[in-house]
Amino acid sequence: MNFDKILQGRRSIRKYKKKAIPWKKLAFILDAARYSPSAGNLQNWRFIVVDKEELKDKITSACLGQKWMNKAPIHIVVCSDNSTIDKFYKSSKFPTQNCAVAIQNIMLKAHTFGIGSCWVGAFDERAIKRDLKIPGNVSVEAVITLGYSDQKLTMPRRLDLGTLLSFNEFGNKDSDSMFPLKK
Repeated sequence: MNFDKILQGRRSIRKYKKKAIPWKKLAFILDAARYSPSAGNLQNWRFIVVDKEELKDKITSACLGQKWMNKAPIHIVVCSDNSTIDKFYKSSKFPTQNCAVAIQNIMLKAHTFGIGSCWVGAFDERAIKRDLKIPGNVSVEAVITLGYSDQKLTMPRRLDLGTLLSFNEFGNKDSDSMFPLKK
């Protein structure tokens, strides 16, 4: 699968088939996160793979009761071990940013195996930490659902690059003709 096709074909999946993900594929998916860049190469991300139904129910409850999550065979709780980050980068966005890049790698690698995913960012962190016995110096950054899609995929509307891009200052669309934009 070529890279552009991977980027353009990945979707947030909320309907899953009752089909297990082979451990070997899951291992490759998680391993993709190790190759993510991180501030100071601290690699603060940590992953908890959840496949027990009772724990998935608790995570679903902590994620504002989004019942569709229970259909996914795997939940990956993405955490940041902040003990090292705090030594070098107090009060920074790096824990979240580092984990976000790792999440993207996980989701793209899953897509290469035909495995769907969804990034869930709305949750009660205290509940997840309690239920999964996550220590105090570790923050929960996101939950990723993984499974084989059971929904028809369509391309959502995407903004034109010209709408998103500025040159040298916010809102400046004058590129001195170095980049062709649709107007």
